[in-house]
Amino acid sequence: MADAIPYLSHEQQEALLDGPTLAPPAGVTSNFINPENNNGLAYGVIAACVTVATLCLMIRGYARLVLFKQLKPEDYMIVVAFGTYITWTVFSLLLSKTPGYFVHSWNIPLQDTIETVLYVHYAGVFYSITLPLIKIAIVTEWTRMLVPRGTKNTFLYICYGMIGFQICAMISFVVALCCVCTPYEKIWNITLPGRCFKKVNIDVAAAAVHLTSDLVILFLPQRVIWNLQMSFRKRLGVSVFFSLGILACISAAFRLGVTVTYATEPDQLYYFGPVIFWAFAEMTCGFVIACLPSTPKILKDSGVLPKAKRAMRSLVGLKNSTLRSTSKPMGGTSVTNPSSNYRKIDEYGVPLKDLQPSESTEKLRDDSSSGKMDNGIVRTTRVTVKQEYVNDAGTNAIDHHALWRNQDKV
Repeated sequence: MADAIPYLSHEQQEALLDGPTLAPPAGVTSNFINPENNNGLAYGVIAACVTVATLCLMIRGYARLVLFKQLKPEDYMIVVAFGTYITWTVFSLLLSKTPGYFVHSWNIPLQDTIETVLYVHYAGVFYSITLPLIKIAIVTEWTRMLVPRGTKNTFLYICYGMIGFQICAMISFVVALCCVCTPYEKIWNITLPGRCFKKVNIDVAAAAVHLTSDLVILFLPQRVIWNLQMSFRKRLGVSVFFSLGILACISAAFRLGVTVTYATEPDQLYYFGPVIFWAFAEMTCGFVIACLPSTPKILKDSGVLPKAKRAMRSLVGLKNSTLRSTSKPMGGTSVTNPSSNYRKIDEYGVPLKDLQPSESTEKLRDDSSSGKMDNGIVRTTRVTVKQEYVNDAGTNAIDHHALWRNQDKV
């Protein structure tokens, strides 16, 4: 597209503005009336991303307002980020009207690009606000979850550094986008006199910076997680949960790739679609990472998670029972499984009525061998309860509850 056309006569400007943005290839005629587009794909991508981001925000809001009944600073940041995300969505939808997604530049009159560049500019500004806000909220919450209160360690200082870096990136890119042309309105109005820098360089730099920060955030909590005093299985589960950032890294990598293509192709209006799509995916992944840690609390308090675990244990028990029934000896006697006399009590508890006493404790005496029963201890039951958990400060602890002892006497 031309940078400026102020020095042409009025008639020449009108002729240029009414012509195509880019000269069509040989043998191709410009179609200004109803050019082919792929707005359907754009609507599908936008609807899917906005739906996922909204559900994630609702999950976090329910957990914070209903279950925890308190809001943290990062909650307000996520709400503000969602507001800028919706504003970005509005400008992305406006691009489907002018010029439309995947429309070649030779099918768009040059005068229509004024409105298009306006939408692209403000979409870029709100993108540059949304993504850093989400990352600041994520890292801020990690300092509360993974750093014990009153502790200052390397992880905490790296988090503070990342927060400062995101603040600087947000301010720098917004200012750069708004100062790319002088005067300001010339960013989208090519008929005004003035001068401009190459905006595509800012776009590529922003994509590279966000990819780098996504990689840092992905690996940042792993060392802390694997140093927790927890079982390997639980540490693995927490590590996988915090590894959802790999989705943001993949989106950021693809966004960088399509941004480079967009910056180097003459037909930029055709290639801005993939840039919008991957930016949507990158921000949506940010909301997923920021909001999904509230999901286990909701599932636990609603009873969904305990019921699912009990159902899984029942299914496993049924399979084990089937295997034992098929492995009975020929004489008809069954093989007793010693482990069947034990039940694992997890953090959600297990009904005491399901605990069946073993024959070794019920038949300690043979009543038929004695005409009368002597007074004394018949059975002693000892249960040790050990609970392993991660406290609010993110540290691991183990509680050994009091031993319960029961003696039956006759």
